[in-house]
Amino acid sequence: MLALKAAAYAIDKAYGRQGISVWQNNGLPANQMIGHFHFHIAGTLDEGGTNTGEVRELSVGETDQIAKRLRPWLPTLPQSE
Repeated sequence: MLALKAAAYAIDKAYGRQGISVWQNNGLPANQMIGHFHFHIAGTLDEGGTNTGEVRELSVGETDQIAKRLRPWLPTLPQSE
């Protein structure tokens, strides 16, 4: 829960969204192909809510740019050995 809170804070600060949506999908009926536990955290759209349709796969360069924008707002975590 602390990681969810930190991610939501970083998204809010980096993107200035009106709200943050957090959701979790489990099982085949929720379109999960391989069972595992995870959360989605996203800034809301300008008109409210989130887009639950198909999402374009991003390149590593695009995801690196998102990480670069979020990183200043994330807490510093201890490095594992």
